[in-house]
Amino acid sequence: MRIKKFTAKNYADALEQVKRELGEDALIMSTRSIKPESPLSGRSVANKVEITAAIEFEEPVSVEEKLDLNEGDGLDMKSLIFNLLSDKGQSQTLGLKSSQFETYSHLVENGLDEQLASKILKKSISENDEKPAKEKVRAKNLMKKVIPFEGEINLRNDGPKMVAFVGPTGVGKTTTIAKVAADYAIRKNKKVALVSLDTYRLGAVDQLQIYGDIMQVPVEVAGSKYELREIVNKHSDKDLILIDTTGRSHRDKDYSRQLKAIFDAVGGVETHLVLSVTAQEKLFSTTYQQFLPIGVDRVLFTKLDEGLNFGSLFNFSVRNRVPLSYFTSGQNVPEDLEVAAPDKVISLIFN
Repeated sequence: MRIKKFTAKNYADALEQVKRELGEDALIMSTRSIKPESPLSGRSVANKVEITAAIEFEEPVSVEEKLDLNEGDGLDMKSLIFNLLSDKGQSQTLGLKSSQFETYSHLVENGLDEQLASKILKKSISENDEKPAKEKVRAKNLMKKVIPFEGEINLRNDGPKMVAFVGPTGVGKTTTIAKVAADYAIRKNKKVALVSLDTYRLGAVDQLQIYGDIMQVPVEVAGSKYELREIVNKHSDKDLILIDTTGRSHRDKDYSRQLKAIFDAVGGVETHLVLSVTAQEKLFSTTYQQFLPIGVDRVLFTKLDEGLNFGSLFNFSVRNRVPLSYFTSGQNVPEDLEVAAPDKVISLIFN
């Protein structure tokens, strides 16, 4: 076996080096991101990618060819493999063939978690077909199967369905509610009422009222759990009651407890967490944890038209097993609303 490390500015370039020197049958043993040392203090240097690859030989080869290490490394084969497998801090043993690595690098560069990408490709391996195009198709099909989704809001037969939209400031909750309301009131000809709990943000109720006037649906404001209970009783003839909430920082721990008390007073409120795909993936998790005491039933992603990569969307939904409900893109009501589907997620990642 011959083992060698390849360093380049990105996965694609490193993979080309592997193919050029070791061939199509090379085995990708590990990858890691490395930050070169900067000669000037305070000057940022772009990260590079290091791939460790190996190739089996049918005929015996020399020790030098097997190791292919720089002079002075002083490692034998056993030590090298041990170091590769025990480098938990930065290196991730993949066990992928070079024919799969094109798909792997695409997934990672589009935001998919490295471990998830590796697991997906390992599970999609077919012994009879190692063509990259076929492997990409199998990876897509497997990814579709693991994405949790439930689609649009399902109405009840014995009273109004109550749905609350929660999330941080600036993700587009109010506009999203208007889009969902228009879909049910205008397209589906259902009876809809809008309720705002956002009594803090200047103009929030006015914005919702404008949408309500255009769609000819009632708009109410609730400042407490008692007022919300009265409003729900008032609109017991409606098919759908949509509840807008105040956008708060993920650091505001008390807010979720306040919302829980309000929702518990009426019971049966379905909660949709609204997140923007333009936010960092870490914010997805911290926001989700903030609203977890309420009980997050589904997640809705906005601003798809502004997103650069969408692997984080896949990472979040698969790891937390929270079903997707809707996607939004743009400001048009209700045109820029679509029911979330696995095919859409895959098309965004493999664009």
